[in-house]
Parts: sequence; C-alpha cells; structure tokens
Amino acid sequence: MPRTASVRPLTLLLLAVVLFALVAVGPIGCGADEPVTPPPAPEPAPEPAPEPGGDAAEPMDDPDLVLVESKCSGCHALDRVWAKTQDRAGWEATVGRMEANGLQVTDAERARIIDYLATR
Repeated sequence: MPRTASVRPLTLLLLAVVLFALVAVGPIGCGADEPVTPPPAPEPAPEPAPEPGGDAAEPMDDPDLVLVESKCSGCHALDRVWAKTQDRAGWEATVGRMEANGLQVTDAERARIIDYLATR
C-alpha cells in the first residue's frame, strides 16, 4: 500500500506537467500568430446565354416566339426545336408531323409558327 500512495502524487504531478505543456505550447502549433487569410472569393458565374430563338436584341415578348414556345414545349424540350435548322418546306413537314401526333393549332398559328422557325 505505501507504493500506491506514492504513485498517486507522482501520477498527478505528471498529469499536471503534461496539461501545463499542452496549454502553454499548444497555441504555438495552431497558427495563432499567423494572420487570418479569408478564403478566395468564388469566381463570378458566367453570363447566361441568350434565349434560343433570337438574338439578345429581340424582345422576349415577341408573340411568335411565345406561340412557338407554348405549342412546342407541350410535348418536348425547346432545345430540340432550337437545334433544328430547316427551310420552310422542312418546317412545314415537321409541323404537319406534330399535328398528326396531337398538336392543335389554327391555320393562322400554323403559318406563324412555320414563318418564325423558317426565318430565325
């Protein structure tokens, strides 16, 4: 038993020395003296591409563009329309095929859609 009593103070002394060393020396390795550098600012997002179907100068409230977007987007994504380049006959055939698949347009809307797509 006498040995246990002498080990306790020695253990406590050792723990006190280690704790003191951690408190006194700990901040040195943590970069406490180094200036804080903020993280780099994120790069600005790229400007959005102009809307398909016209250049940036074309107003977005173009009634023919609105008509094309409203009728064509009912069945598929518009980038499919904008990716296609056809002459008037090609667009007449495409719109006719879309009508056979369920597109409902008046004769006037059909003509406007074909004119818009063939001249863009």
